[in-house]
Amino acid sequence: MNSVFEVFQATTRRCPEAPFLCVPARAKRDYYPEGAEFSYRWMAEHALEAARCYAEAGYGPGHRIALLLENRPAFFVHYLALNSLGVSIVPINPDYRHDEIVYQLEHADAVLAVGISTRLADLEKASRECPLQPPVIDQSTLPGQGPPRALNTQRPSATVPGRDTECAMLYTSGTTGRPK
Repeated sequence: MNSVFEVFQATTRRCPEAPFLCVPARAKRDYYPEGAEFSYRWMAEHALEAARCYAEAGYGPGHRIALLLENRPAFFVHYLALNSLGVSIVPINPDYRHDEIVYQLEHADAVLAVGISTRLADLEKASRECPLQPPVIDQSTLPGQGPPRALNTQRPSATVPGRDTECAMLYTSGTTGRPK
């Protein structure tokens, strides 16, 4: 096995109807307040469709895409989709303030930012302050609208995704650098 997605696919082939993700009921949550369960098959179908959209837009190995999706099922759809293409994800902590989001987008050289609708304004404002000014999309637009085309200056590497391909660029509370 070479990637997270390949391990995921192998498990999906063995037990497609097994639960991949369980969201417990929580009345005050703004998504799936009654709870939900997603099978490996469901997740694979949605991840592959999202991957198709990203690939058609030109994203691939060497790119980093920021995800501000909280701890929602959509995070896993996009994570698996992007991992299947060799794209590194940059998960953004939903508790981050403006300066922290700017720093993360800039430091990671994110070429696209994907967020939930309630955080798009935060991402757009932060993006405008970054040299690359990554486009910002609502996660719910995939697969219908798809992401914007990757800019020519952001060409993916010719590397085939594998064991040594960067999977994610993680920032923790201990990450040094601005802002403090």
